[in-house]
Amino acid sequence: MFVQSKSTDEIGEIGVWLTGEFGGRLPATMISRVLNASRRDLEGRIDTEELAEMFHALCRFRLQRILAAQEQTKITIPAPSISRRR
Repeated sequence: MFVQSKSTDEIGEIGVWLTGEFGGRLPATMISRVLNASRRDLEGRIDTEELAEMFHALCRFRLQRILAAQEQTKITIPAPSISRRR
């Protein structure tokens, strides 16, 4: 039971840390969804002792991938060039 409690505490700390790292660039709801989905994906599949490290790696990877996708889809509209006719 101690290992489970320690793992839960570590996961909570990782969530806070990742929210701080990505909070200015991604909405809090998106970060929360990634954290929750990552935890569901890993629980029961990874040893509890390794869960925190894998959770951190998976969440960070997913959040970075979301940021990269947003950067690729940004649309920039060039400023019109103003030419003076004489």
